[in-house]
Amino acid sequence: MKFMKELTKAEKIKKVESYRWIVWSILAIMYIFVTFHRMAPGVVKNDLQEAFNVGVAQFANIGSMYFYAYFIMQIPSGILADKLGPKKTVFIFSLLAAVGSVAFGMAPNISVAYISRFAVGIGVSVIFICLIKIQSRWFYSRNFALMIGFVGLAANLGAVIAQTPLVIAVSHFGWRSTFVYMGVAMLLFAILALIFVKDDPKDVGLPGMDELENRPQVSVDINVIDALKSVIGNKRTWVISLPYIGLYTGYVILFGTYGISFIMQAYGISKIAAANYIIFAIVGSAVSGLVIGYLSDKFKNRKIPLILCSLITLLGWILFIIFKVPQSLLAPFLFVFGFVMTGFTMCWTVGNEVNDRNLSGVATGVVNCIGFLGAAVVPVVMGKIIDANKALPEVGYRKAFMVLIVIVCVGALASFFTKETRGENIYKG
Repeated sequence: MKFMKELTKAEKIKKVESYRWIVWSILAIMYIFVTFHRMAPGVVKNDLQEAFNVGVAQFANIGSMYFYAYFIMQIPSGILADKLGPKKTVFIFSLLAAVGSVAFGMAPNISVAYISRFAVGIGVSVIFICLIKIQSRWFYSRNFALMIGFVGLAANLGAVIAQTPLVIAVSHFGWRSTFVYMGVAMLLFAILALIFVKDDPKDVGLPGMDELENRPQVSVDINVIDALKSVIGNKRTWVISLPYIGLYTGYVILFGTYGISFIMQAYGISKIAAANYIIFAIVGSAVSGLVIGYLSDKFKNRKIPLILCSLITLLGWILFIIFKVPQSLLAPFLFVFGFVMTGFTMCWTVGNEVNDRNLSGVATGVVNCIGFLGAAVVPVVMGKIIDANKALPEVGYRKAFMVLIVIVCVGALASFFTKETRGENIYKG
């Protein structure tokens, strides 16, 4: 502490700008685990159905248990991030995620599988919001959308691992051992977070972003009820959540629930070949987060990128499901599809900028909560439709995906009514 006091302000700023990457990187790597667990069931779909002797709808419930837990925890996660702090929150809940992953790998029946997946969902539910909170405390406001793009890159690394690499790992170790190993790895990173993550530069005697940007001091003395009333009572929160439901539900279904099985069914190809196609969409998504974030920050515009991404995503689903893209064009199509679908990252940014800066955790939690409800419910509805059309699986898939297309259409319409923030916090109280 004494050493820090002896540094000049310029030297302290330099230390903030270097140490922040250690803090951010640990949480970003942990977010890779979050998206791995989110997307993995789609790859091991047949293995899970065989292991637990269940149909498509019950398989969808295994995946949805994660999203039910995530949905339940989004608002509490925001409160914990704002009051308890990201460091303690991530450490405590990551331990639960690690135990849940190990338990899932050892599950003797479907009931234990449901419970352990729910535990994983509860455990990892806090990481994203804590990462956003860390960014708001360690990074400049002018780079917020770009940093959201980097979060998207971390997310897509997890999604990539949950595709072909997971297929290969399962073929070598089995799906059970793979999930046990992921649980152990999660435990190791939880310990790293406890040791190295700091909630704010001021925790290590460095100047905070409020001081460096000459912005109002953020208070940690937050009244939970008042915070929820503020965010939930803000109509702009709800408007930005509708495009998020459409874009993100589609993202989850393509990358983690039915994307691989639909491609296998529609094009008559193997699981590895289908997973390789999905990777093109994931790469497009990874590029998108950085490009959209950079351009949005540069031109100070949030609304136009969101509208364009929403409309093109709607068109993409129509082409993909109803008209069936030729296989020769499937790879470039999925790259573009993944790119525009990831416009949902704008929803996180806008959700923060239309709400009180003090409530960044709660605001992100509420937007996520609304969006994850769609990701939890829609796959189960689709699974029931697919099960009801077992005799004609291709017809079943197309009917099921029509449910998603309607939701994406509603989100695209809502994007026109979002508030343009020009890259600034516009909350007036």
